Amino acid sequence: MYNLLLCGFMGCGKTTVGRLLASQLSMEYIDLDAQIEQDAQIRIPDIFAQYGEAYFRDLEHEAICALARRISCIVSTGGGAMTFSRNVQAVDAKDRVLFLDASFESCYVRIQNSDRPLVRNNTKEQLQTIYQTRHAAYQKAASIRVCADGTPAQIAAQIRQLCNL
Repeated sequence: MYNLLLCGFMGCGKTTVGRLLASQLSMEYIDLDAQIEQDAQIRIPDIFAQYGEAYFRDLEHEAICALARRISCIVSTGGGAMTFSRNVQAVDAKDRVLFLDASFESCYVRIQNSDRPLVRNNTKEQLQTIYQTRHAAYQKAASIRVCADGTPAQIAAQIRQLCNL
């Protein structure tokens, strides 16, 4: 069996859909950001504040490399994880990367009041630029694109159908 890695912009539904899928398929669920926080014993906003983004990206890469030793997991990656080629290359060849492609407006409604470093430090217009820049990287990293503007149940059903699960 293989792992399913969900990628996409902040607020596209990676966590919600990932948990739902894992429950439906009786698979282990891993939230990559939560795993990083657990391993580092510090919250991601604090990692950014105290050590900077480069340090966080190194921790993120280590966590992705560790996934190669796992099987049958649903993994929600962080919004920037699959925009780095070293992370895409670290994904095991047997695993599938799915791009949850939600519109910027759908994502923004979900994240606008969060404490995520990128949300706190950027305007809506700046976030939209980041979204547009990352969109191509997600498409390149993913083997499957999933329309993610629906409900979590609709998105999970789409994934099950596209992956024959």
